[in-house]
Amino acid sequence: MNLLFFKYLHIVSVAAAFALFFVRGLWAMQSYPDSQEKWVRVLPHAVDAVLVLSGVAMLAMLPAGWPGNWLAVKLALIAVYGLLALFLFRGARALATKFLAWLLGMLVFLFITTIAVLQNPFGILSVL
Repeated sequence: MNLLFFKYLHIVSVAAAFALFFVRGLWAMQSYPDSQEKWVRVLPHAVDAVLVLSGVAMLAMLPAGWPGNWLAVKLALIAVYGLLALFLFRGARALATKFLAWLLGMLVFLFITTIAVLQNPFGILSVL
């Protein structure tokens, strides 16, 4: 398959993952009853799987020796984002704690995006 196909699939998956995290976070803070429906619990995992698989496919297509120090930072921050999401949806009880986890999750997600776009381990901080 073509690298561009996986790149655009990855970009669409990033947008969908952010939108789902945003909405699910709002629902979690409001104790919205639809947040427990099956599609709300399954769809984010499906989108995340497409996101990871498209990223791995692009990584496999890159030439050997391709400089990717920014990629290591991106992967580490993805783990941080995952832990924040896990805490928001399963661990946090107080509204203020849920809000803080949601806000930090969105900020980490957006920072990961700037790292990927700029291909710099400092992301947006490299431009400031």
